[in-house]
Amino acid sequence: MMNPIAALRTLPLQASPAATIQMNTASQAPGTVMRASTQVVLGQPSIGTDSDTYSAKGTLENTASRYLWEAPAVDKLSQYMASAVQSGSTGARFQGLGAALLAQLAANGGETIAQSGLLVDDASAPSGLILGLQQSRLREYASNSVTLNLTTASGANITLGLYSSEQGLAVDAQVKGGTLSAKELDGLAALASSFQSAINGLTQEPPSLQLGALVKLDPSLFTGLQLDAKLVTSGGEQQTFALRLDDQTRSLKLQGPGGEVKMNFDTQAGALLGSQAMRQAAVANYLTQFDAAQQRGHGDEQLMGLFKDAFSQLNSVDDNRSRTAGAATALNSNSRLLLSGLADFNASVSQTTQQPNPLKPQEADNFSYQVSQSTQIKGGTNLTVEQQQQAKLSAAWHEGFNPLVALQLTRDSESQNYRYHEVDDQSNSTTRQGFSNGVLTDASATQQASQKERVRTYQKGIELTDLSNNASNSKERDLLGILDALLRQDREAQRVGAQSTLEQQVLGLSQLWLLQSSPSLISG
Repeated sequence: MMNPIAALRTLPLQASPAATIQMNTASQAPGTVMRASTQVVLGQPSIGTDSDTYSAKGTLENTASRYLWEAPAVDKLSQYMASAVQSGSTGARFQGLGAALLAQLAANGGETIAQSGLLVDDASAPSGLILGLQQSRLREYASNSVTLNLTTASGANITLGLYSSEQGLAVDAQVKGGTLSAKELDGLAALASSFQSAINGLTQEPPSLQLGALVKLDPSLFTGLQLDAKLVTSGGEQQTFALRLDDQTRSLKLQGPGGEVKMNFDTQAGALLGSQAMRQAAVANYLTQFDAAQQRGHGDEQLMGLFKDAFSQLNSVDDNRSRTAGAATALNSNSRLLLSGLADFNASVSQTTQQPNPLKPQEADNFSYQVSQSTQIKGGTNLTVEQQQQAKLSAAWHEGFNPLVALQLTRDSESQNYRYHEVDDQSNSTTRQGFSNGVLTDASATQQASQKERVRTYQKGIELTDLSNNASNSKERDLLGILDALLRQDREAQRVGAQSTLEQQVLGLSQLWLLQSSPSLISG
């Protein structure tokens, strides 16, 4: 929180006439009624506006509302703020502001930045001490906020914040625990566009994930990142976002009125990572599973889109990731043949539960999908590698008889004509490889999938049918012979100087062990 006394010292300094910016009243601060024109004076302590308000006695009186500025500086950042504070939406207030804040912090060598525009009226103009407290509260109790924390490889901590509410707009940025080098300042400036893109995506309605370079930090410059957002939608509902990245783990959580997306990754120091082609194939296979789950469970397409974007973007962190020396010696390319090539993870997406039938509130509409991957590596000379992928879908929804007419359920029995679906699906895949003194001795895979659906049909509230449709399939495969043959071919190709095709051949067979959610896709 900002020291109120420190805030007072920045007030009020005179600005030159060039610091005056004319604002159009078509975009005015929330809760402020403005006259024909308003002057925003950067560096001056106030922006005068006339507004009609009622006194305690109920009589109409005229008071002037104004913005008190925390710092006198006339710079690009303050100009952004002077314009943005007049906007009604959070997206418009934060448009360009994150990039301007980060760029200015990099340009001034990491020196502390603190600027705010606080809405007050002349009838209750605060004293100096109260003003400092209000400026601090503007940040602490902001309705909408976005904060970014970066840890540099040299140990310094960079923090940036954007804060917005009906009381005004504030930003701050500072560096603690060290001084930024020229390369770190250049790297910081290079993140400005991605930081702004992330803000723009989160403040959209519906939101989107546009993380860009924020998830591809140069490890020689930055070793950790935290991005948090707390936003209020146009409907008055809260949306929160949290992203964490470091050299060991990464996590993301997005929660809003439509539901929740969560995922966590554990790279095991890069030991599990395959080539980019392997990882792209595995991501594509997972995205296919996600689409199938959304369609089968009648999930929200936009929420599943966020889940898919988060999964794709967080896996892209590994595009330029190198394995540690210890990881490289524990697993070689041959011992990764049956692995997905992705870091271990657990992820889930769930919609907010709805109860659309007032006569049967126990018939809730819901959608919940969980998916994970876990890997165990044991031994040295006698090495065993086992990887398990699993997914679970639970969903329920109401469906009208006529797909062209929206279902409207009321307490009137005449409206109670519908089908109620319940789905419960599970799938998993397990691969195992064993080595003795570097020689492959075991290679196997097991795939399983089951799907259960119950459908109850009602007409005028009376149950007509209660049907269940179940399907399952499983397959165990001994892959030792296949892999042995491919490895022999690869050794022969290398002996004669031919290009290796081992990875392409393995990818062509990967459907035999990667996760399959539908029993029909598990071949015999």
